[in-house]
Amino acid sequence: MVTKMNLFDKINREYTGPALYAEPRFEYLNRSAREESGRIRNLLECWFKNYPPSEDKSDLRGRFRSKDNRQYLGAFFELYFHELLLELGFDIEIHPQIDSTGEKPDFKASKNEKELFYLEATLAAPSDAKFSVQAIENQVYDVIDRMSSPDFFIGLQVHGAPESPPAGRKIRKFLEDKLDKLDPNEVTKRYKKNDFGINWNWKHEDWQITFFPIPKPPKYRGKTDIRPIAVRMNSMHKVTSHEKIRKAIKDKARKYGDFDLPYIIAINVAVDPFSTDDSDIMNALFGDQHDIVSHLRGKVISQETKRKSKGAWYSKKGPQYQGVSAALIIINLTSWEIAKVTPVIWHNPWANYPLDPNLLPLPQMIPNLENNKLTKHGGKESWQLVGLTPEWPQE
Repeated sequence: MVTKMNLFDKINREYTGPALYAEPRFEYLNRSAREESGRIRNLLECWFKNYPPSEDKSDLRGRFRSKDNRQYLGAFFELYFHELLLELGFDIEIHPQIDSTGEKPDFKASKNEKELFYLEATLAAPSDAKFSVQAIENQVYDVIDRMSSPDFFIGLQVHGAPESPPAGRKIRKFLEDKLDKLDPNEVTKRYKKNDFGINWNWKHEDWQITFFPIPKPPKYRGKTDIRPIAVRMNSMHKVTSHEKIRKAIKDKARKYGDFDLPYIIAINVAVDPFSTDDSDIMNALFGDQHDIVSHLRGKVISQETKRKSKGAWYSKKGPQYQGVSAALIIINLTSWEIAKVTPVIWHNPWANYPLDPNLLPLPQMIPNLENNKLTKHGGKESWQLVGLTPEWPQE
């Protein structure tokens, strides 16, 4: 007898506010009474129902309900691709056994009893160190958001990163004392004169926060049920999404040995969605782009753009990881963005088993052998493929 499993708890829900900074994504989605959250839960429960009963299903559920957001996102990503392949009419074998290694990729897809490709879903996610730092910061932000601030919102300019948890309550008390001495009308007058000199610094190890008050509009003053943090700005940092994509491919490229079918690595880039674009993906796959400039007597006489030979698919020795037929890359896919972000297939020009572009009706970057470049081909959007509307879940 198979016990029925649900992803989410059957509970009464009353909370309609935003998620806490440090709150695991599953926990917020599980407790939120917002209509959009309900639509997401209903859709994901349907997807989970379509996942065949097995130990794999129990494992997927456990990871989906994890407090570790990376575990949750990984499980959600697998569930998304299982449903997507079903919608496209494929027969799916979950975790097929690979005889040569004993390892099991996520899916093998077939149609009309013809085996077509393997697919492995993975994340390009922050490192353990970055994840730990963000967890510490989020705990502090939640403490600040519990402070009493009836007349002001708070803006934050963040520099550096903490190595250990700071005293969040001391920060909150520090801010409350500062804000109590301010008159919101007087601060508003100063700001209208472009006088933005009111700010306070708090330092803990290599982490510094500059706080600045933002007067609330009169209709919101005196209300204490509004979270104080209104603006949060981080200092400049090096963007490494291409390195994370490259590592995700290399980690999975040879894990399962040699395939006798096309092999797709699907990557959810959950590093920095606002700074990942096609150029980052090109850098990840083919090597970092750099310019070679020649000078003569102080003048530029030539300029050439080349790539450093350290891409996932091309190194100093030439093509590598040719067992990977394509990378299926999607930027920051979450349960809230199912209808808004679409995977793009990036074909490997040197694949041992090239992927047939006609198998998946997604946008694709396909090698053009005539000009030695990738050509972009259009495809269906994610919302079309899984039967939603572009506005979902805000219907």
